[in-house]
Amino acid sequence: MSIHMFTCEHTLVEKQRESERTSHDVSLAGEFLVLAELARRRLDGTLTFGSSKEVDILVLNRRSGRTFRVEVKTTEGRSRGSRMFRRHYSWLMNVKHGRITDESLVYCFVLLGPGTAGATQRLIFLVPAVEVARYIRWNQRYWEKEQLARGRHGKESSLRQFRVPAEEGKVIVPRSWRPKQLWRTWEDNWETFGPSPGS
Repeated sequence: MSIHMFTCEHTLVEKQRESERTSHDVSLAGEFLVLAELARRRLDGTLTFGSSKEVDILVLNRRSGRTFRVEVKTTEGRSRGSRMFRRHYSWLMNVKHGRITDESLVYCFVLLGPGTAGATQRLIFLVPAVEVARYIRWNQRYWEKEQLARGRHGKESSLRQFRVPAEEGKVIVPRSWRPKQLWRTWEDNWETFGPSPGS
């Protein structure tokens, strides 16, 4: 009986593992999702390979002749809430992203709906590198100011987060974003790559 119970538990754990997506699965899903959207718009996208690659996709717009480098950041789940940043979508970044302002670099932030059943629910935000860098620097200053105001002193980490507001009303974003509400222009903003060859 004990052997049978162990076997059943082991099988249950294995099935659970099979149904869970690993971080590698999530990353690949995001990259191929972006590739599919590029192909729909007749933009040439080429996936790069390597364990330490600098970019994920190279994009050529044959109509304009311009090339872009794309870094895809993918996470899954739903919006998150915090007292400091209110309700938002977020992706893990690094301090180095606060220094990258290459005009040819575009970040594709992909949010996949949880689970594997049914059609894929997704959000894609296409953000120029200069705006990502601006946010990363602003976010760290804002966070440090809030920590000091609360009397907290912690060890600085190289990890950062990029956030997009997920609600109406008052939002916590860099001041330069507010006049034009830039974050509202980034969802499915494929015009970032210029006019589509098919348009």
